Amino acid sequence: MHARPVAGRAVGAGDHWVAGGALSISTLAGAKLTDACDPRGPLGWLPVLHGPLRTVTLVLLVGSLAWLPVLVYAEARWPRARYDIRRWATVFPLGTTAVTCLVVAATAGLPAVETLGRVLLWIAVTLWLLTAVGAARQGDRGGSRDRKPSG
Repeated sequence: MHARPVAGRAVGAGDHWVAGGALSISTLAGAKLTDACDPRGPLGWLPVLHGPLRTVTLVLLVGSLAWLPVLVYAEARWPRARYDIRRWATVFPLGTTAVTCLVVAATAGLPAVETLGRVLLWIAVTLWLLTAVGAARQGDRGGSRDRKPSG
């Protein structure tokens, strides 16, 4: 992905959300490692890592959540009303962020983050349904205009 200012979000079809997804997946991995290094976890013999991993995970979560308003602003400023297959790159990071919030909330004992995760999950499910409808409608029209005939 190219580093572009927010105005650069005017071009593209939703695939710029991938950066937020990368932050969320990193946060999810951190939460799982933090949980594993808990004294009761499978890596309980590494409790010295539990605190630092928890801190890194929370910093990554803040970064992941801070990326959302930028992306939502870009969507509001430059709406993309037409379906494009790259819209799935919007849906996936939202779902990942929702699940990440739920896992971090359980690992770090943060009920407010769990509530945020539940809200984001419903938003992600709604966007998944809208994107699926767009894909089905495009399929009814014979697929993408950009596709070259095979053979």
